[in-house]
Amino acid sequence: MFKLFEMKNIILVGSGNVATHLGIALKKCNYPIVQVYSRSIGNAKKLAKKLNSNFTNDLTQLKTADLIIVSVNDDAISRVLSQLKNTAIVHTSGSIGMNVFNDDFYNCGVFYPLQTFNKEVDLNISEVPFCIEGNSLAFEKQLIEIAEKLSNNVVVMNSEQRKQLHIAAVFACNFSNQMFSIADDLLAEKNLDFKILLPLIKQTIAKLEINKPKSVQTGPAKRNDNSIIQEHINLIQKQEIKDLYQKISSNIIKTHE
Repeated sequence: MFKLFEMKNIILVGSGNVATHLGIALKKCNYPIVQVYSRSIGNAKKLAKKLNSNFTNDLTQLKTADLIIVSVNDDAISRVLSQLKNTAIVHTSGSIGMNVFNDDFYNCGVFYPLQTFNKEVDLNISEVPFCIEGNSLAFEKQLIEIAEKLSNNVVVMNSEQRKQLHIAAVFACNFSNQMFSIADDLLAEKNLDFKILLPLIKQTIAKLEINKPKSVQTGPAKRNDNSIIQEHINLIQKQEIKDLYQKISSNIIKTHE
């Protein structure tokens, strides 16, 4: 038997980037954050002050709430859940499935915001996709209702789909940012500012609004211009960057054969 009721009062387990943005957004949408938990009492207190809520660093001292949102590192989720029972609860991870709950909770699910978060950087959360999964259709509906108060982009997604999405997000975001970091280092070798690439990067992103990535690929590898590719490899100083350039170029060539 699933217990269903209006979910209004929320506890945040975690005080990092995701918890901070979620807490602020939920509070703005009139969802009281009754308590913030963090292993660091200082971090819990800092976020609780922003949210006008209680705080603790002891999971056994959590107050009563309608929903607990667990926003901690993936490797800490199981540890946290093992200390909580008989509550409505969600985690915010893209890579952890529903099986982490082990049937220990009457209402459980996933409330995954697909975005890169930094607590010091503002963002428009209404544009952030929220991926929702619940252990029952009724509870899932309640999670959707909360997500729709925050975002204009809410998607029901099972664990398998979400894990694949998370892999794709690593390629699209984390790996791309590493490429930007490499580009910054390469430019710094010749006393050039990374900002010179920003118009190029912005245009590349803008084209993706209406095109498939594969259809807008450009560059020497897309043209299979081996002489330019080899010249670039010869000019790159670090061997690991040479190898990376060569592997990515080979992959682009193969994609467009």
